[in-house]
Amino acid sequence: MTSSTLRRRLGKGTDSDADDKSKPRSLQRTDSWHAKAADHVLSRRRYFLLAGVLLGIAGFALLNSVNKEMPDMTDMIQLPAESMKMIRDKFKLEWNKRVNDDFLASIDYRPLLSGSPDRPGLELKAENVTGVSPVVMIPGFTSTGLEIWQGGECSKAYFRQRMWGTARMVQQFVLNQKCWLEHMMLNRTTGLDPDGVKLRPASGLEAADYVIGGYWVWGKIIENLADIGYDSNSMYMAPYDWRLTPSLMEVRDKYFTKLKYMIEMAKATNDGRKVVVISHSYATQVIYFFMQWVESEKGGKGGKDWVDQHIDSFVSVAGSILGTVKSVSALMSGEMKDTAELGGLSRFLEYFFGPPARASLARSWPSVFTMLPIGGEAIWGNQESAPDDFASRFASPQENADGDQIVFNSSLIPQHIEQHGSNGVVLQFVNGTHANLTSTSIRKLLGSMDAGLAQYGALFAEDRPADPATFDHDHPRYWTNPLATALPNAPNMKIFCFYGVGKPVERGYVYRANDPEDDVLNDEGKSTVPFVLNTDYDDLPWVKAGIRYTDGDGTVPLISLGYMCARGWRSKTYNPSGMEIRTREYKHDPVSLIYDPRGGPATSDHVDIMGNHEMIKDILRVAARDYDNVHERINSNIEELSARVNLDLA
Repeated sequence: MTSSTLRRRLGKGTDSDADDKSKPRSLQRTDSWHAKAADHVLSRRRYFLLAGVLLGIAGFALLNSVNKEMPDMTDMIQLPAESMKMIRDKFKLEWNKRVNDDFLASIDYRPLLSGSPDRPGLELKAENVTGVSPVVMIPGFTSTGLEIWQGGECSKAYFRQRMWGTARMVQQFVLNQKCWLEHMMLNRTTGLDPDGVKLRPASGLEAADYVIGGYWVWGKIIENLADIGYDSNSMYMAPYDWRLTPSLMEVRDKYFTKLKYMIEMAKATNDGRKVVVISHSYATQVIYFFMQWVESEKGGKGGKDWVDQHIDSFVSVAGSILGTVKSVSALMSGEMKDTAELGGLSRFLEYFFGPPARASLARSWPSVFTMLPIGGEAIWGNQESAPDDFASRFASPQENADGDQIVFNSSLIPQHIEQHGSNGVVLQFVNGTHANLTSTSIRKLLGSMDAGLAQYGALFAEDRPADPATFDHDHPRYWTNPLATALPNAPNMKIFCFYGVGKPVERGYVYRANDPEDDVLNDEGKSTVPFVLNTDYDDLPWVKAGIRYTDGDGTVPLISLGYMCARGWRSKTYNPSGMEIRTREYKHDPVSLIYDPRGGPATSDHVDIMGNHEMIKDILRVAARDYDNVHERINSNIEELSARVNLDLA
């Protein structure tokens, strides 16, 4: 490979904007790039925490001052004293409620984005790019607001208000954590609603455009689609209850039946043009399930060519195609990097929502179990080696003193594994508290800790058939596993895999025995959280605060984001009809917090990539069927990583 070729693959070619001095200076990475990234994230969170505290103080001060200024009507209207008291009490009650509602509404503002002159949609509009395909958007995990339709006594005042996704959620949680948890948790036996409680996803574009405090998710993509001609007649949101596993979405809400009708309606009302489906994060697994379900006689009964006739393109944005390791820590102990890296401040957060409560909540959501790593040791490795062992050390290109790229020497891998361990060890336990585990043993351990998790295991099939294209996989147990099933027979459909690289992501954990005083017993009389992260364990820069890192987008590891797109779906084994697959990676290049707390227009963080200008342009071009300008681009080591995966592909 020539140096020029390498530079092009690493994003150093003509598309580079490194010389653009007008842009804010990006974060710089060195050999210890992970440490700098972690410190940067930590500093950002401290600012956010401080801002939140100040906002809360200001809010309560505002409420108190407004309440004190409520006018006294006694001297204004001459009525009997008893009648006047009743009027005054009712007015005071409604006044306080109105002030409270207005204050919470002011937090959930929707920023005015139309003032930005460099919006990607406006740039493409100036190039005469116009939308062609109707668009159906599928939001990711936790992205959809959940409204309360039925609940206990403590929630009667919140009918049809969001228990998830607005400032009202924060109010409910702060005032009564027990009530909030009882409504957010699902039934541990059925994985569906608890008795007497109904939370349902919000509807329309508003369900996932913004969440609490004007935090955009799909908002920017929606506005930029509008720039090239889209409106509510040509773009649709298909929100769902992200707590459910896909099979239960259909059981409770008939979600896939509704999605099938939505896609058919979108095509029928847009002059017969086939649809572009865009998914984010967990929604990629949801849509993969849908493509299996819709053509099955045990599902949507759409026939073997339904996908080819109705879907022009499928765009996976930051898709957790083969799961994510973060789900392991959520189910094990309710601990996640966002809390662990706060150090001493995590104790403050645990006062409100400690590991046992967080773990119990996560275990009640079957969707978290759905996102456990898929593929076993072939994908995630064993105790001796893993396909992505090198990715955690060289996630970002390095340069020597002359500024030239250093090519990775794969012969160093065995030496490194001997010194620091393999990524294949997903769970490492100190002081002999438990044997170290790879991805294949995690479900068994979780099932032994919690009977409900053992029951969830029956919903999924982990086995991989020799030939998925001919295997009788016509059962929901297989429909979330892209290694157990093949893509539908849709030779005219295109798949685009858009995801970020170069941001550290959790790949494994170091655990220790939990202090019994910090634990509670579950309904089976077992410890709820027998193990917790050993945050004192460091092996920098690869392991920090008990967390082993690899390359990815901050949430999903590279191997899950990219393996099926780079290799699996390019084989006859998993793509028998030969549909076109294109991978496009976005190198994480955030600006300073001073310029943009969300990372700016070149961030490739798992969620913030939804505002990445380059990716938004690519989505608009796919919707406009301008495929020739959406080129394949690889910035990472995904091809070398994929070649190390030991799967026989045709």
